[in-house]
This record gives sequence, structure tokens and C-alpha cells, in this order.
Amino acid sequence: MVKLSRSLLDALFLCRPVLLVPVWSFCMFGYLAGRSAGRSAGCAAVQGFSFVAAWSAPASVAGWIFVFSLSVGAVYVFNQIVDRNVDALNTGFALLTKGGIPVWHAWATAAALSLVSVLIPAVFLPHFAFFSASSLLIGYLYCARPSYFTGRPVIDFLTNATGYGIVSFGVGWYLAGGTFGLRFALSSLPYFFMMCAGSISSTIPDHAGDSRGGKLTTAVLLGPWRAHLLATGMLAAAVTCSLVVKDVVAAACSLCSLPLYVIFLFFRSSRHAMEGTYKGGYLICMLVSFAVYPFLIPATLAVFAATVVYFRLRHHVFYPSLLPVSHE
Repeated sequence: MVKLSRSLLDALFLCRPVLLVPVWSFCMFGYLAGRSAGRSAGCAAVQGFSFVAAWSAPASVAGWIFVFSLSVGAVYVFNQIVDRNVDALNTGFALLTKGGIPVWHAWATAAALSLVSVLIPAVFLPHFAFFSASSLLIGYLYCARPSYFTGRPVIDFLTNATGYGIVSFGVGWYLAGGTFGLRFALSSLPYFFMMCAGSISSTIPDHAGDSRGGKLTTAVLLGPWRAHLLATGMLAAAVTCSLVVKDVVAAACSLCSLPLYVIFLFFRSSRHAMEGTYKGGYLICMLVSFAVYPFLIPATLAVFAATVVYFRLRHHVFYPSLLPVSHE
């Protein structure tokens, strides 16, 4: 019984629930933008924000966002399976490679999450299944060979940005009753560029291990410094787009994150400054999402508390952490 419970817990945390929180956040950003676009239809302004529109979202919205996020969890598990040899060379605690979890457990978890994320919508909300299927397809292209986008420069961060800034954002937009056209494309741009920046930055600390493992990420190709310059440019593009489309949420996320990227420009040798870019940006987006949809607060706290307890008691490491990965 104890062994079964441990296996189920391992399967749960293999899908990296902490990283599902930003998925929920981007979905809610899309929901708010979709509701606001509906309210401002026919007006000159691109957006007309009303936070009450998100605060009053029915419980079904949260339910469908959770179902969609299971497809992202499946991708996270699949990514760990494919990258387990490279992950073993990097710092930090890669659960699959360093947690003593059998690979077949990971395969079973990925398969179960994939099926649930597609079959539930297929039965109750058929069009919604498109988003889960898109997430799984993007994830497969990202992780699996011969495509293996995770190990191909430029395509690596563009794929991540598409998954979060377009697909996840599109989930919320769809649930808000938004139509897909030019307005959706314009509204998603700031979030797309934000994720470009975050995705590039998150690969910089692992560039040495990725290089040894034969994984040619953007950070490996350009080197840490030039990769950071590219990420900073992407974040600047997010700021510009958010101001153009009058998206106060995207503007808050990108403008508050920009100083972290500027700090790393001046403290290039600081590991804290390096990882502060994407970890701090993650935290900022999460806090902004709490204002958009306060019900994310208890869900997020529960996820973080459960994650800390699991990794501390099961594997004797402290995760998640804002410290550099070498300290985790």
C-alpha cells in the first residue's frame, strides 16, 4: 500500500504541477482579454479591461482550464523521458533521472494524462479538445525525434512561446466566447514575446550541460551573453506590443520583469542575476494572475506547499526554490 502511494505521488509530481501554474495564469490572461475584447467590440480601443469579468468567471472555466493543463503535464513528463540523459548532466534535481523512478511509470503517466485531457473535452465540449490535442502535438514535436525542437536553436523558444502565448492564451479566449481572428492575434502578441524571453532565459543556466549532451539550444548556439541579449529584446517587444494593444495585464508583467533582465546585463557573472530573469518573471506573472483571478491564490499555494513537502520528505531536496539551481 505504501509503495503504491509513493508511485502515485511520483506520477503526480512527474507532471511538474508547479509549472502548471503559469499555464493556468496564461489561460486566465486569455480569458480576461477575450471578455474585454467582447465588451469593447465595435469600439476604437483594442482592449477595454474589466477585472470583474475575470473575477466573476464561472467555476466551469477553472475546470476546463485544469483539464487542458493535464495535456501540458503530459508533455512535461514526456520531455523528462526524452531528455533524461541530458538532464543527468545538468545541475538541479531532475525528478525522473535522480529520483529513482522507473521510466515505465513516466510513460504510463504521460499516456494517462494525454487520454484524459483529450477524451473529456471530446465527450462534453468537442471543440475544446482541439486545444489539448494542439498542446500534445506541439509537445511531441518539441520533445521527440526527429523533430526534437527542444534541441534546435530558435525553434526551441518559438515552440514554447506558441504553447503558452497562443495555445494556453487561446484556451481562455475561447472560454470567454472570443472569436479567432486579427483581434486574437494582436492580443496574444505580448504574451507570445514574454514567453520567448522566458524560454530563452530558462535555458541559459543549463547551456553547459546541454552542450555536453549534444542538445543545441538557442543558448548553446549563441552563448549565454548573446542569448540574454536576444531574450531582453523579446521582452522589450512584449512591452511595446502590450502598450500598443492597451493590455494593462501584459504591460504589468513585462514592465515589472524588464528590470530583472537589465540587472543581468550589468552583473553578467552573477548566477542569481542569471536565474532571476525567468524565475522572477515567473513570480511576477503569477502575482499579476492573482489579481486577474484571485481563486488562483489558494490553488497555487496548495500546489507549492504539496511540492515542497513531497520533494523534502521523498527526496530530501528543497524544490521549488528561487535560489540558483546549484543550491537546490
